[in-house]
Amino acid sequence: PAGPPRRPPPRQPAAPPGPVVAAEPALPAPAIAVPAPAPASTPLSVNVPAPAADPAVAAPALSVVPAVPRDDRQLAELRQEVAGMRQLIEREMNRFTDERLRGSPVRANALDLMDEYGFDAGLARDVAVQMPADTDPARARGLMLGLISKKLPIAPVDPIEAGGVIALVGPTGAGKTTTIAKLASRFAEAHAARDVALVTTDTQRIGAREQLYGFGRQLGIAVHEASSGTNLNQLLERLADYKLVLIDTAGLGQRDRALTAQLQWLRAAGQIRTLLVLPANTSFQDMDEVVRRFGAANPQGVVLTKLDETGRFGSALSVAVDHRLPITWVTDGQDVPEDLHRASAANLVLRLEDLRRAADMPCNPELNHAVA
Repeated sequence: PAGPPRRPPPRQPAAPPGPVVAAEPALPAPAIAVPAPAPASTPLSVNVPAPAADPAVAAPALSVVPAVPRDDRQLAELRQEVAGMRQLIEREMNRFTDERLRGSPVRANALDLMDEYGFDAGLARDVAVQMPADTDPARARGLMLGLISKKLPIAPVDPIEAGGVIALVGPTGAGKTTTIAKLASRFAEAHAARDVALVTTDTQRIGAREQLYGFGRQLGIAVHEASSGTNLNQLLERLADYKLVLIDTAGLGQRDRALTAQLQWLRAAGQIRTLLVLPANTSFQDMDEVVRRFGAANPQGVVLTKLDETGRFGSALSVAVDHRLPITWVTDGQDVPEDLHRASAANLVLRLEDLRRAADMPCNPELNHAVA
């Protein structure tokens, strides 16, 4: 049987409201709780992400500290120092090599002779090193010429015999137009004049077109003009039936800004092969710059012109060796096409002495009086 219901325990009587003063000792508890949040607030203030993510705050710090440009300047200065040290070491090594080579009379004579021919010092040094120190002086010059001829890059095949489209590029006054006339005449003799077409892109200079048109009339070869890259592409499509198309480009200096646009025409066509026309009566440094500036045309060979106007033919040969440009043709006068010759290593080195002697010959007094 269920027992009688239990009664809840009696509630404790509430504290009488009278002693208010007795409750005042509990006031120090809030004083203790007030400094407690302070340590927790310290890490919160450090880890707040809002100020760091604000671009308005971060931008000034990046602009004030240019770390990357400073690194670039330091890297550029370091490269200049390294390049300077390299040049200094190379000069000292070359000086030491020259002193050692000149200890042999045969090698010393070879170095002096190649300098008179106009060869670059590096190429002359390479040739002298290969000459035995005890070489018979009577055989020294022949041995020197033989070593030079082995270094000459000669085009094994005549580029115009393969036909197609060939553009002649080169600096102002290199003789491109006359060389084109010689090449066209030589090809027409082997085939027919109707198999050759001439194109000029030099439509701005006074007299440039007239010279090529004059050669065309003399040889019975058609001459065409192209004033832009688009016109050139369209013209080449119309001339597709010709076995050989020779393009006479505008004569521009190697530092002319228009040179880039002209070379872009040739690259855009795609089907054009290029030959660099290099005047042999120019200094080694200038010819070296021309080759570097016209390198964008990707020339497949070089035509050396104006051999009759220089006594230091070794400069042109040195440039061809340094840049590994195959020599295709050489010219030594204005006659068309008699003064155009196929490149041969043996013939080129044999002409070194002839050209030097011709330059050293005194002028003919009778010719001087005739000019006066």
